[in-house]
Amino acid sequence: MSIRLRFTLALTAVGVVLFGTWALWSYRSERGDLYTAATNELRLIGQSLRTSLSGSLRDKQPADVNETIEALETLAPAIYIHVHDANGRDVARSKGAEQSDETEQLMASASATHMETVQLDHTTHRLVYAAPLANDDGSALGTIAIARSIDDIDADLARTLSRLVIVVVAFSVATMGVGLLLGTYAVTRPIASLLTGVRHVREGDFVTRVSEARHDEIGELTNEFNRMIEALAASRGKFETEAEARRRLERGLGEVDKLVTIGQLSAGLAHEIGSPLQVLSGRASTLLDHTDPLVRRQAELLVGQCDRITRIVDHLLSLGRRKPPAIGPIDLVTPTRVVLDLVTAEARKRGVNIELADADKEHWIQGDADQLQQIVLNLVRNALAATPQGGCITVSLEKTADAELLRVKDTGVGIDEHTKQHLFEPFFTTRASVGGTGLGLAVVKTIVTDHKASIDVTSSPGAGAEFVVSFPLDEKSHG
Repeated sequence: MSIRLRFTLALTAVGVVLFGTWALWSYRSERGDLYTAATNELRLIGQSLRTSLSGSLRDKQPADVNETIEALETLAPAIYIHVHDANGRDVARSKGAEQSDETEQLMASASATHMETVQLDHTTHRLVYAAPLANDDGSALGTIAIARSIDDIDADLARTLSRLVIVVVAFSVATMGVGLLLGTYAVTRPIASLLTGVRHVREGDFVTRVSEARHDEIGELTNEFNRMIEALAASRGKFETEAEARRRLERGLGEVDKLVTIGQLSAGLAHEIGSPLQVLSGRASTLLDHTDPLVRRQAELLVGQCDRITRIVDHLLSLGRRKPPAIGPIDLVTPTRVVLDLVTAEARKRGVNIELADADKEHWIQGDADQLQQIVLNLVRNALAATPQGGCITVSLEKTADAELLRVKDTGVGIDEHTKQHLFEPFFTTRASVGGTGLGLAVVKTIVTDHKASIDVTSSPGAGAEFVVSFPLDEKSHG
């Protein structure tokens, strides 16, 4: 149960108890006042009739008694009169008057005690006044009973009770409505805003603030919460900055270590196998013109493998030397077209279509033309190797507010998550069985880093892959 509802129910309950107590007190007061007024009315009528009827009974004039009762019936139809003589016999009574045992007992008691009394007759549902009739010398002449119907009193009390119930119910409904409205404004909405802020913080959002212009305890709580978010955001930013610096340092040290190893390895390989490889390749080349087809076939294999070893050594040397790029303004379209012109024929043989999109505009960056060609060449060749016959490779250039983007997208077999994590590591390859060296993307990563650019890959198994190289723009770029 919400705080708003509990607060409203508690407030309504207290109000109903207080208002109900007042209503009950008012009802009982009204009831007492009505019965007191009716009792006084009966006493006044009875005292007036006692004098008149006592004279009529003393003078033995029963006709006068009946005349007096008939006159009173005309004036007050709700008043019923019973008159007994000293022996308890009926002398006269109003028309339609019922004589109950309670009234008879009340008249007998008044005659015996010589005292007037007023009592409710539950049988006839009337208020009864009973009093003795006496002569001037105090001798008993009879007894009079005056009955008054209390239906009008009950009707008044019923109306009063209905009004009080309506007032209490209306008060309860109004209190409930006002309580819910005020609870929503003062409690539910501010707490909901705070809960939303807590969820944002839990999800890692330290930017959103809870906006609640209030000058109460909840407003103070909101302000403290916002200050806490600011402190957490500052701490998190500091932590992320330090973590990123540590990661960059670790990556840099790792790259340095790899490059040192590769440099040492490539230098040793170039020295140790360079000369023997040239001799082997030269001797094999002389056999390419041999008359024996079998010898020529073996010579072709030897020359091909020597060339492959030479390319691997060249890649290693390019990674190890880290020759600084000759940076200058260049239209990215130019090296892209050069590479696509070179690989179009190979793609056609494989049955793969290569498209160049958005190349009708200039895309100027700061870069080295030769190294940019190497980036495009490696990315396109990798895409070509992963794309089956009938597939498509799309190379596109795109300019954003702060970067020029080179996109190479294929419809090939895709890349799983494990492979994506190691794509740019030297010697990591998924095509070792078909001659892959695992150095192409490592070279691309090195060149991208030298150009202060970034490279991202988006792919999933069976859905192709997209490599995006983002070259930053600066004041020296044209376009």
